[in-house]
Amino acid sequence: MNWGQKLLTALRVKAMPPSSEGNYNGTEEPNGRTTYNARNSYNLFEVVNRGVNLIVDSFASIPIDVGPIRAGFIPSNENRALQPKTFYNLLNVAPNPDQDRVEFFSLLCMDYLLTGTALIYFDGRYMYRLPPDQVQVVAGKFNLVEKYIYSPNGVPIEYMPNEIIRIKENAANNAYVGTSRLTACMQSLGIMDKMNTYQTNYFKNGTVLGVVITSKNVLGERSKQRIKENLRQNYNPQNGGKSPLILDGEMDIKNMNQQTYRELDFDNAYKEREYKVLEVLGVPPILIDSGNNANIQPNLKMFYLTTVLPIMSKFIAAFERYFGYDLKPAVGEVQALLPDLRERGAYLASLVNAGIITRNEAREEIRYAKSSDKIADSLILPANVAGSNQDPNSGGRPQNADSKE
Repeated sequence: MNWGQKLLTALRVKAMPPSSEGNYNGTEEPNGRTTYNARNSYNLFEVVNRGVNLIVDSFASIPIDVGPIRAGFIPSNENRALQPKTFYNLLNVAPNPDQDRVEFFSLLCMDYLLTGTALIYFDGRYMYRLPPDQVQVVAGKFNLVEKYIYSPNGVPIEYMPNEIIRIKENAANNAYVGTSRLTACMQSLGIMDKMNTYQTNYFKNGTVLGVVITSKNVLGERSKQRIKENLRQNYNPQNGGKSPLILDGEMDIKNMNQQTYRELDFDNAYKEREYKVLEVLGVPPILIDSGNNANIQPNLKMFYLTTVLPIMSKFIAAFERYFGYDLKPAVGEVQALLPDLRERGAYLASLVNAGIITRNEAREEIRYAKSSDKIADSLILPANVAGSNQDPNSGGRPQNADSKE
């Protein structure tokens, strides 16, 4: 291989970052228990999987509107200077030749939630995801970041700060990488893990707590042994079950241990812990519970306004800083926010009829195509301002304006 081929190979490796499969399934401790962290808890706990997927799927389904270049923006790298149509396709169609935008943004949002950081490499034409748990952020002396070192399979690849788009979750003591939201609920996840382990052993071993068998008749020794042997086989005392005691001759004993699995109240305690995990993620628990509920719509709206859209705003801010375009989430595509759009439509209609904005400006706000009619770019001028102000929604001259009193 000559030097030209080596150069092309090196450029190709950096242009499309190699993929590698991370071990996100936990590691085995000496006692056989599986350890977990924020990353692999997605695979170990149902509530984490469902809550994260709900946020990720909602986030990835929102398109991004591309506006004009922000005034005064000067790209530090010529690769950032993209045409609006090209940039729109990167954000809303295909970020790279191998992925659609839903898959791409789903992976980025999952990185953001589980690791606290999402990293994107832009090679001048396409955007690629970098697994944040395999990237080292090197602090700079004069800049915040000097470089990024991506080490898939132990082979380091260096990226300059102007090649990476970094989206960071809030962190109390780190300016370079974020903190996963699940970090705050690790104690609850640990308790849930212990509950699952106890429940598994309980049913696996056929445990019977505090069983005493009484008999009014005197039983022979052989009969007692035969009954005990049958119960041992059923309840397996070697794996945690308890061998029952047989009393005869009218003797009785009060069972001091009346605790059963139902009395342990694991179901309610487990559900309370699940609610804590959902609250940390920012998912209203009512969205996970089954059944019809009159409060679904307000909670769904709160979910988008307080969880999904704030995450989207951080991604948009990173893209605006890197590419310079004025970006907005296309909330008109979100079904959960459509009631707000109806109110917004009435609001825009009042502005148009009052002569504050044009029809095309209102259509642009609700993502409708501009009208080719010339009057669509002109302000409506009410013939009688005082009369029109009585009902801005109707606009125009008041009725019976020509009549004489």
